[in-house]
Amino acid sequence: MKLHFYGTKGYVEESSAEHAGHSAFTVEAEGFRLLCDFGENRKGLLETIHPDAIFVSHAHPDHAWGLEEGTSAPVYGSEITHALTEKFRIAKRVVLEPERTVSVGPLRLTAFPVVHSVRCPGIAARLEISGRVLVYSGDIVSFEKPDEALAGAEVYVGDGSTLRGSLVRRHPSGTLLGHTTVRAQLGWLAKHGIRRAVFSHFGKEAIEMGEKALREALEKLASERLPGAEASVACDGATIEV
Repeated sequence: MKLHFYGTKGYVEESSAEHAGHSAFTVEAEGFRLLCDFGENRKGLLETIHPDAIFVSHAHPDHAWGLEEGTSAPVYGSEITHALTEKFRIAKRVVLEPERTVSVGPLRLTAFPVVHSVRCPGIAARLEISGRVLVYSGDIVSFEKPDEALAGAEVYVGDGSTLRGSLVRRHPSGTLLGHTTVRAQLGWLAKHGIRRAVFSHFGKEAIEMGEKALREALEKLASERLPGAEASVACDGATIEV
């Protein structure tokens, strides 16, 4: 599988040469290109990306609103994500049911609910091909069913909003909201034996520290939490083979 990143920052004002675009990356396998999320300021790139299909983790602007321009590619998302984007000119919508696997080209896609937002609930994508498994979490506080979502995965593409300082808060309903740390996510990977991590969707802290310091900080965290594994910083325009 080959990952190509078209945007790697969250919904923050901060920006850099490496992290200017909202979340968007493709997974390419066997000549098939699945676009995972397409944030608001990526509008105009669909003709360049030319995806065969699109997966949307949730309906926040930095993950879904690039699709406001419309697309003829089939879009896979949860029922509520499709409802929240109903005014977007999407020709073909496919509703993903939790834990039900569907075929998307040569890929097998299973959606797993994640804790992140009350208004825009999120799902993670578990992608399987030729016995290999990649999990993309998008924005996340936690997986509702981590053992099922992460079992046997080789590669994890995660939420880089914050490295060590939690951005989790509690909604008046009692539900948790926001973003867990990269440190916590690396702990999940250690528990499930996942040896390759790629982080995207960076926030204020990560962008302001500069690229060299960000990479060094991630390497330090990985050495503490996931010794011997490979952890990468995704930047706009990067291609990573996994």
